[in-house]
Formats: sequence, structure tokens, C-alpha cells
Amino acid sequence: MSDSETPSARLLDIFQANNLSFDSAEAAWARAEHLFPLLGWVVAHFPSPLAFQTCAEWLGLCAAHLQDARPAAELFAQARSTVHLRQAHIVAGGLGDLRNQWILEKKPAAAAFADSASDLAETWAAITTGEADGETEAWARAKAATRAMVTAWVVHQGLDSEDPAQRRQAQVALVGLLRDARAKSGLKET
Repeated sequence: MSDSETPSARLLDIFQANNLSFDSAEAAWARAEHLFPLLGWVVAHFPSPLAFQTCAEWLGLCAAHLQDARPAAELFAQARSTVHLRQAHIVAGGLGDLRNQWILEKKPAAAAFADSASDLAETWAAITTGEADGETEAWARAKAATRAMVTAWVVHQGLDSEDPAQRRQAQVALVGLLRDARAKSGLKET
């Protein structure tokens, strides 16, 4: 995204590139069923506290539906704390540790959830500390977070995480939760 391109312009460009046309970002938010560009729009608003709050709320709503995911959502919410100068980096590392622990404990849905939260925390950490680079680019990390969360949702239900129909249904459910989180936080285009 160029410095002059707004998150809403990028959102609409992504949809247009995929033959989905919306008149405005708000129309996309109202009707789209694709999680990635919408989550990308939120993450592209970092370092806005409302963008962070939207992500934290969304993770909390998702965790309510996924066994063992609550600790990762709660840890993500601590990334905005000012307890330590590099608190967000500490949280991102902790989410990686949690993901690894859950892999070893054979909890794939919780591990994928922690992976998604980690992508978001790493992006927040990089942007808020002025250390953003190609690996922490907001749209790319939001896309990775989307893939991981969709996987968590499908695996939790005991379904094939590679099945396109199951992934599509998961996206629709997750978009609904993201809309709820955005509405609660009040995040709007600035």
C-alpha cells in the first residue's frame, strides 16, 4: 500500500481485482463474505487503538467458539499494555510459544488460532515500535492471520481444513464476528 493509498481504497482495489465490486468500503463491510480484505482493512489502521481493540474483540469472539483458544486471545489483548517498552513483541513471542505448545499437545485448532493472533500481534508490535518491514506488512500479515483463523475454525469442527466449501463457510462465520467486533469498537475510515 502506498503512503497515499487509504485502507478503504486498498480494500476496494482488492475486491475489484477479484471481480467483486462495491461502491464504498462501508458497502463492502455490509455485504462482503471474504475475511481477508476486511481484516486487512482493520490491520492497515494500526497503530489506531480502535483497530487494536477491533482485533482484540474479534479474537475474543472467535475464542468463545474454539476450545482452548481463550488464553491466546487474552494474551493478544496484553500487547497494547505499556508495562514494558517492547510489550507487544513479548506478547507476539508468547503467542508463538503457545502455538508450539498446542502443536505438541495435539491441539491443532488452538495452535492455528494462536498462529493467527501471533500474526496480528507481530504486526502491531512492528508498527507501534517503528520496526515495520516487508515481513510485517499489514495486508500480508492479515492475509496470513485469515488463513490461520479459517483453519482453526474448520479444524475445531473436525472437518477437512483444505475443503474449499468448509473454508468458505468458516469465512462467512468469521466475517460476522469481525463485523460485530468492528461495530463494538467503533472503528471507521479516517
